[in-house]
Amino acid sequence: MSVGPPVVAWYDRVIGSMDAIWRVVGEGLVRLASAKLGYVAGALALYIVSLFISGFRWRGFIRALGGHVGVLRATLATLGGIAVGNLVPSSRLGGEAVRITLARDAGHVSWRQATVAAGWDRLSEIPPILVLILMSGVAVTHLIPAWPRSAVVALMIAISVLLVGGGAAARRWLGPRWSRWREALAADRVGGSVMAAGVALSSAVWLQDVARLACATRAFGLSLSLTQLAALSVIAMLGGLVPSAGGVGPVEGGLLAGLISFGADLPTAAAVTAVERAISLGFSTASGAAVVGIVGGRSLWSAARSGKIAERTVASTSHS
Repeated sequence: MSVGPPVVAWYDRVIGSMDAIWRVVGEGLVRLASAKLGYVAGALALYIVSLFISGFRWRGFIRALGGHVGVLRATLATLGGIAVGNLVPSSRLGGEAVRITLARDAGHVSWRQATVAAGWDRLSEIPPILVLILMSGVAVTHLIPAWPRSAVVALMIAISVLLVGGGAAARRWLGPRWSRWREALAADRVGGSVMAAGVALSSAVWLQDVARLACATRAFGLSLSLTQLAALSVIAMLGGLVPSAGGVGPVEGGLLAGLISFGADLPTAAAVTAVERAISLGFSTASGAAVVGIVGGRSLWSAARSGKIAERTVASTSHS
């Protein structure tokens, strides 16, 4: 039986597409092998430093509420929380709860102190994130002439829906627990100097995020402006909000699209994304999982998967 021309044409298109995909993959691997290792090492070092800054920041809020935990322990707890958040996305608050649990096991801090301190810790990140969003807006405006106006409008609407819808969904899911969190933050306030220090440290963490992306891009000879790097940081952050294990898929797709929009070819964009995600996802998950396994053991992983730690953490905000 002879094969008709439509079938032959379809077969040729499939083979052509597969050939193009493998060609891009091959070029990306070649580009990845050409990375300047000094910049890659710099990106990894910056990430590790940011973990210690985050641990120091959280420790400051815990001390302001009357608790005590060491900087190293707070840092390791933060790393463990990141790993659980990446590996067990269904645990909802599991990552944050594991961070609190690991800190409590080695410090003189109550559930309430650690939990409310975690809330203030996250609130301190809002000002630098807003600055990054404004900076990324500058980078996007330079791309508007090259984009169809309708595409720009659609993108802005999509981002707005994601932010508003995500916040509304979080409040609906938390329900009465949202009120308990709000009451806890109102009852256990921190001083202005403590909050200012927290915002300064959060700014340093997000500055590291931009610097790490600068190292990852420079490793492949790509030079981006500060606003473009800020835009990539915001893109990765938004991708991480999409429900998935460690943001896998949305983050990589967003970084690829952003890098290509800023002038990188596909192989280079893929190589930069691979380095960035190897650090922010691969290193953090592997090392954090080791921390949880060594310090917390199998019982902590089981509790994180079942959501029991998260429930206890949220409930603790309503008790002294």
